[in-house]
Amino acid sequence: MKRFAWLVALLSVALVGCSGPHVSVDPEWKEAPARFTVLTTAPFTSNADDITDDFGDQDVFRQWFVSYLDTALAISSPVSHSVKLIDDGALEMELMDLGGVKVKIPVPVAAKLDGVDGLVLVVHPVLFRRYEMSCPSGGCLNNKELILQVAYSVVSLEAGRILAYGVANSSDSFSFAMTRGNWEKVVQRLSWKLVAKTPLEN
Repeated sequence: MKRFAWLVALLSVALVGCSGPHVSVDPEWKEAPARFTVLTTAPFTSNADDITDDFGDQDVFRQWFVSYLDTALAISSPVSHSVKLIDDGALEMELMDLGGVKVKIPVPVAAKLDGVDGLVLVVHPVLFRRYEMSCPSGGCLNNKELILQVAYSVVSLEAGRILAYGVANSSDSFSFAMTRGNWEKVVQRLSWKLVAKTPLEN
């Protein structure tokens, strides 16, 4: 794994934060393609115990993520698509401006992608983490969150052109034990942000 680029990309997500733009779209991109391919790297999680509890192991979790991202995007985008899990060796991290903040955005290396053409939506890195808010008085409800953070780009492989890029995050709160439903909700919410303000949007 390209650890340095990967960590810089994660920092990019954090730096942009809640304020300012989270996506930049080429104003000349007006029409949706007939189809597109989603290229995602394997998700990373800082809460491995939750993976064990809800999925059994990391391999099952990775397969679930690819499958459920496919399902979620079928709702958030009317455009036909497929989802493919790739190694981050097929990506480069490119420094781009996003509302005055420099962020690292994943860009595919076409020569390293087999059987992929046309328009691609690249999602990397994919970070899940658990956050627990302090509750000094006790008796808190929904004080725990599952958070999902990514950087992404939309690229025309044929034209070698970046059509859109950004960072996105989603979260879901819970009171006691995390369930698979929490994982589903953060992926659902993220799927809308991945296509927001682009011709891929439903």
